[in-house]
Amino acid sequence: MSQPLSDHDDGLLQAHADGELDPASAAGVERRLATDSAFRARYQSILSLRRLLRAVPEDDVPLQRLRARIDAALGEPAAKGRSWQAIAAAVLIGAVLGAAATLALVRPDSGRETTSLVVANHIRGLLAPQPFDIASSDRHQIKPWFTSRLPESPQIVDLAGDGFALVGGRVDVLREQPVATVIYRHGGHAISLTTLRGRRAVASGSIAGYAVRTWREGEFTYVAVADLPDADLDQFQHAFVASLSH
Repeated sequence: MSQPLSDHDDGLLQAHADGELDPASAAGVERRLATDSAFRARYQSILSLRRLLRAVPEDDVPLQRLRARIDAALGEPAAKGRSWQAIAAAVLIGAVLGAAATLALVRPDSGRETTSLVVANHIRGLLAPQPFDIASSDRHQIKPWFTSRLPESPQIVDLAGDGFALVGGRVDVLREQPVATVIYRHGGHAISLTTLRGRRAVASGSIAGYAVRTWREGEFTYVAVADLPDADLDQFQHAFVASLSH
């Protein structure tokens, strides 16, 4: 007999498809799949969508399209025309946010969940007409801009001498709370540096093709996201931390 599906049911099915459930929870899902036709149909649609996304050719992933958008916003030559890659990029945001929602249901307060939300904000910024709310290379302009919008302004450092140009800032939303994100440019790539108050559980690594670097300094947790090699993000982190000690 079918039962009405809830958001929790959808999260369980997503987690089951990812192999994220513990054995007892997975067994419960399998039992319901055997008896609930609506539950089973939703699971099949999830699997079908995943097969479709896996069938996308490697050279059609949205990273190149996103890079063209950010290059255009930062003054580089814009890509001409549109393609379905923009739609794929929007699907990518949904996939990242969907993964975060699943993790919130299965493992509350997961560091991976926070990381997914920060990466989704980074992607959303790349898809916007420009990746920042305020465009400036002057930290003395960006700092008061944040101060007028947030309870506490983040550290704004000029890293142009290290190869990371300050280009602006924006206010993102993380779990219904506004947070500060400062934007840097390195070789045509955007780096989103989000500042979180306190010691936060955030996972470094890679999500949806984007590298994530996290560290703590003083009372803040910093999360840097970019389509860059790990070595470049390491260099960015070291330059940022060194600038705070001067």
